[in-house]
Amino acid sequence: MFKKLTAPTLKELFVQELESMILSGELKIGQKLPPERELAQKMQISRSVVNDGLAEMARKGFLETSPRQGTVVADFHRNGTLDILVSIMSYNGGQLPREEIRSILEMRGVLMAFALESAIPLITPEQLSQLCAQSEAFARAKEPEQAAELIYEFDHMLSGFSGNTLLPLFFCSFQTPIKELWKRYVTRNGVEILKKRNDELLECVARGDAAAAKRVIADSIAETISGRTEIYG
Repeated sequence: MFKKLTAPTLKELFVQELESMILSGELKIGQKLPPERELAQKMQISRSVVNDGLAEMARKGFLETSPRQGTVVADFHRNGTLDILVSIMSYNGGQLPREEIRSILEMRGVLMAFALESAIPLITPEQLSQLCAQSEAFARAKEPEQAAELIYEFDHMLSGFSGNTLLPLFFCSFQTPIKELWKRYVTRNGVEILKKRNDELLECVARGDAAAAKRVIADSIAETISGRTEIYG
């Protein structure tokens, strides 16, 4: 019932501070950071903490390091990894800005369309039964967090039936922000609308109609972007 409390390490605090400065605009794209020794002195931490923290931020795509130029703030929206989304959510108190929400939904539409095109010709009765069971479990969910987990797994399961070995990895890459958006959707709209969408989708899958299945997803995402079930704010 009670979760273990853990204090962040100095490296985590250092990374959080620099990410906050970048996301707030205090450190601008292209701006050069002070040398590691100077950062360590100013922030009263060891140089090894600074080195490890900068390496992590470079891996995410927040920073670029070169022998001649030193370390500069990267164009993280263009060149960063999906870890950037998690950092943006943390900076905004677990929320995503409007533009990021729209972009994630549009990407989900592309991935789901490909998953349906690929999976429907291959899907077996047993796999269809698994999807139906997952949808029913979602309809019985009592809390938004549980519902978000179950509906995410529905999409992930479908991607696994596509025969494309990389597609489930793409879904996993978006797991944290997607679950956050599903939680927000269920909190605002309940599960009934989404359960109806799942039923329509499963009917299309059962009769092998990929085009109709893609329309169901496209209409649902369009509603979430700009219709009665939008989830901004």
